[in-house]
Amino acid sequence: YVVDPADIPRVVSDAALLVRDGNIIVFGSAALAFRLPNAPKTRDVDLWCEPPERGDIVTVFMGELSWYSEKHGTYVEVWGPETFAAPQKWRSRAQVLTNDDAPLVRLIIPHPHDILLAKLERWEPQDRTHASLILAAFPLSAQALGALVFESPYRAGRITDAERLMRFEAHLKELTTML
Repeated sequence: YVVDPADIPRVVSDAALLVRDGNIIVFGSAALAFRLPNAPKTRDVDLWCEPPERGDIVTVFMGELSWYSEKHGTYVEVWGPETFAAPQKWRSRAQVLTNDDAPLVRLIIPHPHDILLAKLERWEPQDRTHASLILAAFPLSAQALGALVFESPYRAGRITDAERLMRFEAHLKELTTML
């Protein structure tokens, strides 16, 4: 599966029709389709729902190997909020959208800088490419990066696993060279 960024708002809108009431937080590469003019393609659409039980129906009807994935060539992965290792105040920077077809659902799209920080632990080749796209559209100073890092779960003590912390710090050094 490869999702064209132009199709992601439609996929999220379809998920909103199933959720009917609550919040959908779109994160990862799919969220970049809402914020970047030249957003990358992605394998799937990552999101989580508030309240969490609203995500169950999305998983059933739009998950991998569902009728939706067969028909549209993409699928939705529903996660929990712990999957998005963003800075603590990410919601204050997020874009909040509504959908005419599901007016009781709020679509919450994190700022690209928050997505960038959340990708640092994994930091696969496509994440480095996404970082370049993010920084081209939303330049980031070393001082602003420092503030985001300070409120990240890796520095705020919410993630304490030594191996995860080591990966984050190593990848942060690489990101700093990209500023």
